[in-house]
Amino acid sequence: MPKLTPGAKKQLGKLPPQLSAKAHELIRRLDEPHLGKKLVGPLKGKRSARLGRSHRIIYQEADGYIVVLTVGPRKDVYR
Repeated sequence: MPKLTPGAKKQLGKLPPQLSAKAHELIRRLDEPHLGKKLVGPLKGKRSARLGRSHRIIYQEADGYIVVLTVGPRKDVYR
């Protein structure tokens, strides 16, 4: 199971129930290499997974673990 930052845990708690359930399922599968896309620019080294049409999960691999950095609306997570 991937690790969550304190901010990511807080953001998960604020999601609507249906989206939260989908987020937990997606987070369990983040170790699959085809799931997220590699980010470029200032977010290089991180990956983004789609959570519905308007939400994203930003994560990275660190020391052999997957660390979820942020979960939220697309317009906010890339800043």
